[in-house]
Amino acid sequence: MSASAGSTAYDAVRYPGKFYPQSSPERLATLATLYGLTPAAVAHCRVLELGCGDGGNLIPLAYHFPESRFLGVDLSATAIERGRSVIAQLGLANIELRALDIAALPSDVGSFDYIISHGVLSWVPEPVRERMLEICAHHLAAHGVVYLSYNTLPGGYVRAFARDLMRLQTDHITDPAHKTREARAAIELLLAAMPADRLERELVRRTLVPYEGKDYFLFHDLLAEVHDPVYFLDFMEAAAAHGLQFISESIPASSRTAHLPEGVRRSLAALPDRLRREQYLDFINARRFRQTVLCHSEHKLDLEVTPQRMERLLIACAAKPVETDADLRSSARLEFRRGEAIFGFSQPIPKALFVVLAEHYPKSLRFSQLRECICVKLAMPAAELKLEDDARLVQQLVSSFVNGMVELHVHPFECRREVSARPTASALARIQVEMGVPLVAADLTTFAVPDGLLRTLVSLLDGTRDFEGLLIELYARIGSAEHAGVNPENLRRALELLASRAILTG
Repeated sequence: MSASAGSTAYDAVRYPGKFYPQSSPERLATLATLYGLTPAAVAHCRVLELGCGDGGNLIPLAYHFPESRFLGVDLSATAIERGRSVIAQLGLANIELRALDIAALPSDVGSFDYIISHGVLSWVPEPVRERMLEICAHHLAAHGVVYLSYNTLPGGYVRAFARDLMRLQTDHITDPAHKTREARAAIELLLAAMPADRLERELVRRTLVPYEGKDYFLFHDLLAEVHDPVYFLDFMEAAAAHGLQFISESIPASSRTAHLPEGVRRSLAALPDRLRREQYLDFINARRFRQTVLCHSEHKLDLEVTPQRMERLLIACAAKPVETDADLRSSARLEFRRGEAIFGFSQPIPKALFVVLAEHYPKSLRFSQLRECICVKLAMPAAELKLEDDARLVQQLVSSFVNGMVELHVHPFECRREVSARPTASALARIQVEMGVPLVAADLTTFAVPDGLLRTLVSLLDGTRDFEGLLIELYARIGSAEHAGVNPENLRRALELLASRAILTG
């Protein structure tokens, strides 16, 4: 990113922007709150994105948080212009995208409550990486939070195997389409030459799976001029030199240890240094990618979450009990299901905890509300819940959050979950469906809309059509060969699905 604006590989080959929920200010504020910090309210904050591309990550935030301010910078003038076009269509006045070298960010841009950068740090030269950390340190507000993603070692060594071969095969090729074609041919030759049971063959094959059908991704990732993975401890040493400290990973489940053998967990827990423990986990998991959350070093993190701190967060869980009429006070195990995951408890309080969350979902609860509902479920006076019970409840919630079973938030998302007489999807959703990217819902979750009826339906949800009008228009737009899928029942199901995913706004 040190060339002049408009002369980048991203101008030659488009890299479609997308939204990364794990980088949102709401996720960063939640993590910061969990660790005892006081981040800025996400509804009224300033956000800077380094390497914003066409605004696919930043524009949804600006749309859903109209009272906050957003600045994105990127070297690709072509990408910036695409983003500006979407901003104009949405009529957003709280976001600015600049075609600018990150290293040349003006000193007068001010301070930001949240600084984010996804998929940039490992793909820019070392001086620009240093400058990015300098920007994070100098332009981060006192209670600000940083999100940086980057490729890591030792997992990066496996990627290097494939990358080095592909670059050897294509170092003389400048045409992007030809380059990616030859790169894939080199890998196919390698796989064909290796015995099917050879470990290295399977490692290379798995490395290439995320790039299937995505030449743009292969071109900008493995074939990029710069592609430098680092060890986590080396990254943190560089961050510390700029006065930044580790809060956590943006997806805490990536650092969980519950799945490890008990002896391994004890050994890791015995390590006095939290950063070294993270580095050991990278070796254990052969980790390739991190999404790290940082703050200024002068803040004192508190890893012991109290009921008082949990009260600052909103709690929700989509898991449903397998049995709906179970006796919560008995010692019988009650299981819960969330997607493919199944977990369960025998003790009354944990069982009541998840039953209450299931009954209220998608609504979130404060800890005090949750505690009160648990007492009602168990037909016990609130006074019977002792301090140690509260502590165990908090521990259970934190553990479940780390394992990806419980949602924690700081922002009370207002989502419509019913279908109105004239259903309306947000202007953002209607633009995103035309762009062919996942939709960003009102609760900042994403929804990849498949081709066919659902995609066509979203484009029609501008609030001008009732149910019959939608059905007529769908018949007109979808070819006769597909009419079997266009019927009142399928339309009703599709609208209910969009409502459940917080895509409908009216």
